Amino acid sequence: MIIRQVKSLVGGETLAEPVITKEKEILISGGTVLKPEYLDLISFLGIDTVCIEDPYEAFETTHLIINEEREKYYVSEVQKILENHIYHGKNSLSKMAELANEIVSEITKAEQPKVIDIEERNGNLYEHTVQVTMLSLAVAKMLKVKEEDYIDIAIGALLHDLGMRYTTVPYINFDMDSRPASEVFELKKHTILAYSALEGEDWISPVSKKMVLTHHERKDGSGYPLKQKTKDIECNILQVCDAFDCMISGMECKRISVQQALETMIEAADLLFERKIVKVIQKMVAYYPVGTKIRLNTGETGIVICQTDNSIRPIVAVLDQTNQMTEIRYDLTKNKKISILQLV
Repeated sequence: MIIRQVKSLVGGETLAEPVITKEKEILISGGTVLKPEYLDLISFLGIDTVCIEDPYEAFETTHLIINEEREKYYVSEVQKILENHIYHGKNSLSKMAELANEIVSEITKAEQPKVIDIEERNGNLYEHTVQVTMLSLAVAKMLKVKEEDYIDIAIGALLHDLGMRYTTVPYINFDMDSRPASEVFELKKHTILAYSALEGEDWISPVSKKMVLTHHERKDGSGYPLKQKTKDIECNILQVCDAFDCMISGMECKRISVQQALETMIEAADLLFERKIVKVIQKMVAYYPVGTKIRLNTGETGIVICQTDNSIRPIVAVLDQTNQMTEIRYDLTKNKKISILQLV
């Protein structure tokens, strides 16, 4: 499954997920083969992107922090714990410590690929929570943060958006520049609401609680809620990983592509974020995720089918004029004269 801009589609693509209107009604069911007239309707309704089946999936090798089944399990567990907390309150959050230990144990033991695939996707609070947690731990591992600090990082990341469960603002694709000030104020309260909810949770370390409170603070003091300049490495890691994943999932901001998000983070290094953490993200996250359709400087069109140890030079399979995959493969770390010109 890949997310594609509606304007880039020509018809004949198969929907991987249903097209849903702003009113949460299903417009077109998943599995539908898109006709040109459907694309006109989707665009008319202001829907910019859709999820389509990846026709080249059988030829692709995705590099992940942990496998998809385990990630889905963690997402399900996070949802259960947070919903149980909202409805039953006292002592229900302590199960998050067990989950944090599971995730830390798995990521510590796993042989992490040097470059990982993280794709632009439709926002989901629980999926975002798990993705940020895994990414934060992967970054901590790359930075050689002490392993005894991993649990604090995992707990802080797993609980960082707890306050979203207390807000009524629709936070998916939330554009702060165009929304009413009252909604922006309500959204920004989620950090304080979460921190307050954790006040009596003695099992949570002070640094994990601080991570929750400060995950939207920035290096230059321009963040919220307190406009603080935090120096704790745990807080700084979460700030970077949360900001990046928010951008590509549309959590609390307008969703943008992986490429745009990486460029935004690089531009903000030193000003808003710690450069050494941004550099880890830059080296670790694939600039062209597997499944990305690209044009090469040779004039050929191709599909990224695998990553190398270089985040901007993957392995590409060349397509013919009918978009069928050929047997031509380019490892861009070995074919130095060949480079990617643009996305298609």
